[in-house]
Amino acid sequence: MSKNVILALLLAATLLACGGGEKPRTVPGQVLPGSAEYLTNEGINYLNGGRLDLAAGKLEAALRKNPRLVPALNAMALVHAYRREFAQAVGVLESLLQVNPKFYDAYNLLGTMHSELGHYDQAKEKLLIAANAEEYQTPENAFANLAMLEIKFTKPDSALRYAEKGLLLNRRFAPLYNLKGLALESLGRLPEAEESFDRALVLQATPDPLVLINGARVAARLGERKKALDQLEQALGRTQDEALKAEILRLIREIDR
Repeated sequence: MSKNVILALLLAATLLACGGGEKPRTVPGQVLPGSAEYLTNEGINYLNGGRLDLAAGKLEAALRKNPRLVPALNAMALVHAYRREFAQAVGVLESLLQVNPKFYDAYNLLGTMHSELGHYDQAKEKLLIAANAEEYQTPENAFANLAMLEIKFTKPDSALRYAEKGLLLNRRFAPLYNLKGLALESLGRLPEAEESFDRALVLQATPDPLVLINGARVAARLGERKKALDQLEQALGRTQDEALKAEILRLIREIDR
């Protein structure tokens, strides 16, 4: 399996908390039903539930009322990202940053979108803005996306450097250990890669099938057949993706022959 398939898209999904239930909120000072803010809250609720078409409808209605509403623009960019409409997401994020140049999650997501479009320089520029902004509360996300960008463009030394910088900020961020492991594997440092994948799995409440596959691949290269098969079997039981299942079964057959 190629590393571009293994790498999961790390979206800067800082979704705003949504208020309100079935009843319209009519207390003075609160959001009025039908307003752009109210429609945005409804859209974010749908987005959080994975109902992208309904989310898009509410957010489009909100933006017709207020095209400069930052939470609506951010959520609309995420809808496009989850739909893999990367060029559309870039356009929305650029509009957002014209309204609020210090919305650092937008730089992080914008960098990720440029990476998916193959725009290395633009991606790196936007991600570095997020990673180095003193006001940004979660720079480890940007460093993870920088590491992923460098792996995608076959620059494992740089990927390792960014993963380690992110881990200095958050030692419990499993995606960074996974990315560090991928960089170390590319550099031929297999025992260290195995250790990094193992650390990522320890930190995850529910083991990610992709991390299990990464760990199994390295364990097999190190001659640890039983560990590799155990991890692949765990991964098989934890995924519903048919293409991923087929790849896991192929790896199991390859190791178990």
